[in-house]
Amino acid sequence: MKAIILEDLGNITYREVKPTDVYMPTDEEDIEHGTEMYSLSLDRDPEENEIVVEAVLGSICTHEVSLYKGDLTHPRYPMVPGHEAVHRVLKVGKNVKHLKPGDYCACCWYMGQWSRRLVGPAEFAYKLPDNIGDPANWVIEPAASIVNAVSYMDLKPADRVLLIGAGFMGLLMIQLIKGYPFSEFVVCDIKQSSRELAKKCGAEVVIHPDNVVGEFNKVIDCTGSQSGLDLAVKSCGKAGDIYLFGWHRTDRTIDFKTQHLKGNRLIHTSPAIDDGREYSRYWPKTIKLFEKGVFDLSILISHKYDAEDIKQAFVDSVKREEGFVKSVIYFEKH
Repeated sequence: MKAIILEDLGNITYREVKPTDVYMPTDEEDIEHGTEMYSLSLDRDPEENEIVVEAVLGSICTHEVSLYKGDLTHPRYPMVPGHEAVHRVLKVGKNVKHLKPGDYCACCWYMGQWSRRLVGPAEFAYKLPDNIGDPANWVIEPAASIVNAVSYMDLKPADRVLLIGAGFMGLLMIQLIKGYPFSEFVVCDIKQSSRELAKKCGAEVVIHPDNVVGEFNKVIDCTGSQSGLDLAVKSCGKAGDIYLFGWHRTDRTIDFKTQHLKGNRLIHTSPAIDDGREYSRYWPKTIKLFEKGVFDLSILISHKYDAEDIKQAFVDSVKREEGFVKSVIYFEKH
């Protein structure tokens, strides 16, 4: 049984799984993320209410890049990473009725998913259509994060909206909210290629951040950067809302004086905002949106690799050069 293994900082391989590689959440992860919905790379039959799946495709998130670089330091190594994936069901345990062997599924399990064989709770695994075509177009987790985030945004007709950062997550955000009846919908990004994609995804006005002028009553920061945060504060008008979606992985400074005087509301819209951490409830809704064509990953996946090329996949995912949007790893030939 093979899996992608994060051996240590900056060292990732695709090899046979050893008992010491089996992912178990640390105490810190349990506290910070709530990891009761995790999977295990084990070669055993499913117990009651469990399923056994095999990874068909994995999608590289900034979270895994941060583990690789050491920006997140609490996991132990070696470990099987990965929380964005498409799986095929191999076996189902007693009481599992909504899935059967051969079904494609998306699993709301925390980490450890880049393995050719996984055991996990069936309750948080959701059936995908029978004929999905390219599995790269059915990575549900990041889009579910967007659906979760927008559910906590107070977007209203005739709002003037600025979205900062047209990376992969920002582009998904555009695809979801482009149909709102805004008076103006402006997207900014430093990359020319990202601005072009933002236009394809439905943004009305796409500009470089240096060209943002005026004030907006709703600002969505998808960058997770200091410059993005600064622009959000600067561009948000009186009594406006700043929605922080990008993950800031280090300390930031913020102009609270200006925020105070303008009466801005600063709202985090990560999955952790969800009541009772019931983030999984957004997955069936998100799958419906994929089926309706609201989310279209086919224009967003810029880099594709076989599992054997995982080292290069991470080199490119760290560099994120012009034209890079999102990388995926195929565990089966495509």
